[in-house]
Amino acid sequence: MTTKTKLTTNQKKVLKAIKSFLNKNGKAPTFTELREELLKQKMELKSNNSIVQYLDVLEDKGYIQKFNKARGIRILEESLDNFVAIPLLGQANCGEPLSFASDIIEDYINISKKYIKGVKEKYFFLKASGDSMNRADINNGDLVLVKKTDNLPTDDKIVVAAINGLGTIKKFKTTKKNPVLMPESTNSKHQPILLHKDDDINIVGEVMEVFSMSSMENSY
Repeated sequence: MTTKTKLTTNQKKVLKAIKSFLNKNGKAPTFTELREELLKQKMELKSNNSIVQYLDVLEDKGYIQKFNKARGIRILEESLDNFVAIPLLGQANCGEPLSFASDIIEDYINISKKYIKGVKEKYFFLKASGDSMNRADINNGDLVLVKKTDNLPTDDKIVVAAINGLGTIKKFKTTKKNPVLMPESTNSKHQPILLHKDDDINIVGEVMEVFSMSSMENSY
């Protein structure tokens, strides 16, 4: 374990506030939420610049990692036992299939262990793209937690499928002939994807949770 530089009293408060919010909400705080958490410790930061300075110091001292995105804070302390880092593998279109590379990890996302059933290696995140699943509350930009599966899903499960190497998120249906991937959309342009035996088809996994990005963008 790498030895970290000691923190000042206020730096400890900021780190404690981040960890406290993570423990309660399963995600990193926005700047506004971090200020509210710090007020509970009688520490008032009035500007985003002050928060940025504290986060920069915590990153320089090896306690956090920052990413240029909403809620882009990852705790690096090994003692954060209630969370697990799950890989983000890319994005899958909710309309027509889009590129999906299962062997390329774009990022890691900390998530509460309460979402993980079994081994964490079975799980990965994708970013949804498009509007063909908005009736299922999967919208453009949402983070989708997927559990890998080796078996065909049951009817009406929302799955991630790789078709000829391309990924898509759809509702799985069986018919007398072949399976169908159904859209769930307010946009009538989206049509079912009829799976043919000659297609290179792989049901990669089942969607277990959807984390709405619209609720995370009031952020930095």
